[in-house]
Amino acid sequence: MGIENPRGVRVNTPTALLDKALALAEEEMTMLRDGDVDAAHTHAAQRMALTEQAWAISTTATTPERTDPVRLNVLQEKLLQLQAMQGRLTTEARRLHAAIKEELLRSRQEGARHAAYGRALRPSGMPTPNSHYVSKRS
Repeated sequence: MGIENPRGVRVNTPTALLDKALALAEEEMTMLRDGDVDAAHTHAAQRMALTEQAWAISTTATTPERTDPVRLNVLQEKLLQLQAMQGRLTTEARRLHAAIKEELLRSRQEGARHAAYGRALRPSGMPTPNSHYVSKRS
């Protein structure tokens, strides 16, 4: 979706850029659900760049284009869709954050439990070895 300038080169319209941003947001949601935070972060940055580019193009449009009610309604609808998707992405990111936090807490508790077992099995007068290798002479 784009228009052609006089040289025949495709130029992105704000609507086309926002459509691309929505598609990236859908992919970002899939990545968050899969736990691929790094790829989701990259998509979020690309989505932000597309949104800013769409804004820049729409604010530099000529006066009749800028005030065209049909064009403004289309842009408003796309922005509302992006806003709703951002809310869903935020909810999913918070869910992922909570799951990771819970997993880290569980891991710490398990480590503490293993350390307690080690202390309980070691005779009280025996010093803690300096290495994880135990000497057969002791």
